[in-house]
Amino acid sequence: MTDETRAPRDDLYRAMGGGVTSEDGKTLTVRLAPHDEWATIHSQVEGHFLERFARSAYRKTMAEQLPKILFQHGKDPEIGEKVIASTDEVGEDSISPYARGKILDGLPELVRSGLRAGAYGASHRFNVVRETWDDSPKGGPHNPDRLPERTIVEARLFELGPVTWPAYPSASASLRSVTDEMRGVPTPTEPVAPSLDAAVEEPHLEPERRDEPVTIAAIEKKEPPKVDIKDYHTLDEMGARVRELDAEIKRAAELPGILPDAEQVAFDEKVDERSKLDYAMTAWRNRLTQVRTAPPEGQEAPITPVASISRKSETDIYDPSLMEPHRYRSAEQYGQTLRDNAMRAAEQAAYPHPGADQDGARSAIANLLDYGDSDNKEAAKLILQTGSPIYRRAFAKYIRSAQLTPEEQRAVGGVNALATGGYAVPFQIDPTLIGIGAHTTVNPFRAACRVVTLVGTNTWEPVTATAMTAAFAAENAAAVDTTPTFNRPTFQVQRAQAFSQVSIELLQDHSDLVGELSVLINEAKDTLEESKFAIGAGVGSDEPLGMFITGTFTNQDSVANDAIDVGDPELVEAALALRHRMNASWFMARKTIRAYQALETTGGKLFGGINYANVASPMTNSPTGNTGLRLLGYPIWEVPSAPTGVVDGTITAVFGDAQKYAIVDRLGLTVEVIPHLLTAAGNLPIGARGIYAYWRTMGGIIDVNGMISMSVQ
Repeated sequence: MTDETRAPRDDLYRAMGGGVTSEDGKTLTVRLAPHDEWATIHSQVEGHFLERFARSAYRKTMAEQLPKILFQHGKDPEIGEKVIASTDEVGEDSISPYARGKILDGLPELVRSGLRAGAYGASHRFNVVRETWDDSPKGGPHNPDRLPERTIVEARLFELGPVTWPAYPSASASLRSVTDEMRGVPTPTEPVAPSLDAAVEEPHLEPERRDEPVTIAAIEKKEPPKVDIKDYHTLDEMGARVRELDAEIKRAAELPGILPDAEQVAFDEKVDERSKLDYAMTAWRNRLTQVRTAPPEGQEAPITPVASISRKSETDIYDPSLMEPHRYRSAEQYGQTLRDNAMRAAEQAAYPHPGADQDGARSAIANLLDYGDSDNKEAAKLILQTGSPIYRRAFAKYIRSAQLTPEEQRAVGGVNALATGGYAVPFQIDPTLIGIGAHTTVNPFRAACRVVTLVGTNTWEPVTATAMTAAFAAENAAAVDTTPTFNRPTFQVQRAQAFSQVSIELLQDHSDLVGELSVLINEAKDTLEESKFAIGAGVGSDEPLGMFITGTFTNQDSVANDAIDVGDPELVEAALALRHRMNASWFMARKTIRAYQALETTGGKLFGGINYANVASPMTNSPTGNTGLRLLGYPIWEVPSAPTGVVDGTITAVFGDAQKYAIVDRLGLTVEVIPHLLTAAGNLPIGARGIYAYWRTMGGIIDVNGMISMSVQ
């Protein structure tokens, strides 16, 4: 099989050993090929390989949209594209997918007789949504020639039905694709050599199995939630309320720790209200699509097909033509389409890092698309371009230094217009986009501090202000100027980088190289950032300004000289302004945490009334650094790189509102592959490639008074 045949193709036809029965001449049952049964595809369009359909490959798409039942794929010269039977039932049993319906009046008697006699076979037309390839199979009785093996994990079924020639008898155990015949392509006389360098992706099979059929009645009987919309008279009013709820939910979601009971109830009610409004708006819009104008007098009204709501497939979401502005009536429609498709991509994506918070990643992307994207939708474009199946396959082949097909090269060219040099990593593994929950080392900063993602710029300039004061005044007395002091700190992102040496054997043999690369990049990124956000040199260097560097925040000396004292926490708490204390937390190394535990008094002064003997240990399995402990009632975050000494001037703890320390990311992480690493002399390869990853970030303070650093005096 040539590389050019590897890309997923639309409207494929298969006649693969299914069957058609009509015992009474009225009810037609079309049964497709059995689950997981291998068939040999020998096609000039697609190539020469083995193919099978996984169990449940059609389950989701059949439930979303019922296929049509046609004769000879609608190509019969007498019947044409007329539907020959209703589609009353579709489903999968323990044998295969099937469809069942009533034969419509008018079908020629010769065809009816052939159906009753079982003279026809079955075929279907589909396109691939998800697939996996094994280009170097182990072989076996089903594949003695070790042809490449393709498993179709999910496919969209357009139509199915009886055909005269369901299989080609050129070989007793071989079936040829009818795609060539339907497209007028002659049969190849020689087998096409298989490709051995295509990317291998892990299938994502659903764990549950459902053998009962999906019927029309079962689809229609789903009860919608009860939504009271009497207070809303237009879709715009409902949309405005949804946007208002989005802002309130976002503000509540950014609060640290566990919400009080009353606030949690209010938060849940807002989420529930938004969900109901979304459902009501969708139902309203769907009803509006059914409205049509009356036909002119004397003319019959056109037949309106039954509307169906179906989830977009990967083919629909990542269609590159959707990113062509000239297809749209306005810039607003263009931007909205990109945003909506990027959201669908994020919702359907699986994030391969084993520690990834799947829902958190989707939420982070949604927040960026709604509130942080640039005017020309660079973030949405990056998601759609780097998330497509073609680009993911090209990226995996690039890591292996394998040759790309023309289609893959075109996909890469579109992405490289956004990323200068190298390859932008697929968004599913990009830590600058989904940096929530993918920590591989203890890194509290991204979980607790403010994180800003830049799109289309390298600089962030927030506006800060001191507290505004108020005062009473005598009658007719002049007002006192209490204007707060405004500041505009500047964050300029800087390049950070990581390099790994990988043997050629590992690149060739590892089946999930992209997933492993996600782990390696995140581990290196987290380790570097945790250290620099804690003790980075800051101003005058290319590093972030560390939280534990002298002068970062307002300082408070310890009670005792060259020692940690039981009175230090209360002293620091008192030094922090009330406006910053409401959302305050502690940041310190584990050794310092243990030191304060050892100072706990019999009355439980530090840890909330708990005697020293009963003070719990810090959590050991929290990659975000949240210890689960509270010092004077405030959460404690563990910072591995924080100083632990007790010499004069050492900052041992930082206390305050973590949102006053900001991490600023430039969207996009890039990877470059060095094809061959050489010996020290530079003249001989060592059998390894270099993986060079780089991204841009910065960290620093928003408000110097927002936190207090405690140093040993």
